[in-house]
Amino acid sequence: MSARSTHAASTQQTALIVEPNSSGIGLVDAAQRLGLRPHVFDRKPVAELPAQVRAAVHAGSADYTRVEIRDLPTALRASRELAARTDLVAVVPGYEYAVDTCAHLAQDLGLPGLAPDVVGALRDKKRMKEVLAAAGVLVARNRLVGTDADPVAVLADVGVPAVLKPVDGSGSQYVRRVDDAAELADYFAEVAANPIEDYGKLLGPSLLAESYVQGPEYSVEGYVENTGAGPRVHVLAVTEKQLGPEPTFVEVGHAVDAPVSPAERERLVDTAQRAVRALGITVGCFHLEARLTPAGPCVMEVGARLGGDRIPWLVQAVWGADMWELAVRSFAGLPQPARPAREVPQGAAGVRFFSVEEQSRFDDPDGLLARLLQVEGCIEAEVTAAAGAVLRPAVDLHSRFGHIALAAPSRAALEQRIAEVDRYVRESVRTPVATTASPSSSPSSSPSSSYAPTPSFTAVPTYAYAAAGTGTGAPVTITACAV
Repeated sequence: MSARSTHAASTQQTALIVEPNSSGIGLVDAAQRLGLRPHVFDRKPVAELPAQVRAAVHAGSADYTRVEIRDLPTALRASRELAARTDLVAVVPGYEYAVDTCAHLAQDLGLPGLAPDVVGALRDKKRMKEVLAAAGVLVARNRLVGTDADPVAVLADVGVPAVLKPVDGSGSQYVRRVDDAAELADYFAEVAANPIEDYGKLLGPSLLAESYVQGPEYSVEGYVENTGAGPRVHVLAVTEKQLGPEPTFVEVGHAVDAPVSPAERERLVDTAQRAVRALGITVGCFHLEARLTPAGPCVMEVGARLGGDRIPWLVQAVWGADMWELAVRSFAGLPQPARPAREVPQGAAGVRFFSVEEQSRFDDPDGLLARLLQVEGCIEAEVTAAAGAVLRPAVDLHSRFGHIALAAPSRAALEQRIAEVDRYVRESVRTPVATTASPSSSPSSSPSSSYAPTPSFTAVPTYAYAAAGTGTGAPVTITACAV
């Protein structure tokens, strides 16, 4: 069922933002900057929306309807009701799980959007790999399995080591390297016993097993422009992906622009353009992840949405491109700017997510946040664990306990600032703490976890964007709020 929570009468055209989460939180403000009235559909109550989205709803600058968006008939009914009372011009996915829903809503309303018959391959990693392989894009050898599969047979198919992941998951949840049949059997048992419910979606019943790909990992950020000659794929940035220790693949950081050679960048850009076309991404932004191998870039996966983990903030700091506006423009059928990005990168930007090497106790979140805000070039800082929380090594996006996004005048300066952040984080925890659960147990999947994800303290400096890329511009205002 849907329950309307807030709605203000408006003569503005409306942009529907479905489930703004992670980097999608910036879509609400982007719609406002373009003169559109943002209306949020989300399955969560207002109190559980991301802070920036909740603030817009409370301020009356965005409308909101609580909708069970995992149920397509319910979402369709709610979007038709919205279109009947507003001039609805765009349906924009705010998160990975909203991509397929938005495709169906847009088609039903006659608005720009992805074709519903292509979104299956965008949400199902097995189908995605099949489409990419058929188009000549390099992917790992893979097989669809369930938790009852024979570990020996699976590894005989894909090789050792292997990587397992939910076929429709996100955020590194239950992504695991295994080196033999015994480890794979343990993984199957863990997933079967502890399925993850993530934003109303159950992860784990269907898994993708694939061969392990050796090589540094990058992501390619871009958007698709609708032209008279058809969709045109634009690449804005190549991001260096920084991963925690295996056997998990939790992302602990990203840096823009990636330190790759011109030839490597050209290969990554070409792979991204071919993959986007093969998958039928004709509107909006995209985020492609690949590892560089001697045979060329091997695609891990492609998202038909903004890259998560604050990557659009990094792209904006270095390249000047506003990916949120580019996305809203695309879905609203608005013309794109002639020069959406700088010709050359300006400085460097990165994000560091917080984890621990061993089980630890968190002492002072307020003190850590205060120190983070003093780091030169701070764009945004967040601490998501309470004082006294027991922290365990992160295994997915939900088990990290905060982050900081930074801009700097050079890559060397960025690395120095991140090293400073790492020191502050180490000094804010106490070790050792007696182990009460396996470090491989994610807070999102283990009810016995003592990790405390609330309260969260977020500080969002409002920067003069022209100065952000240099890392020298001082914040105009800093607003700290409990989330």
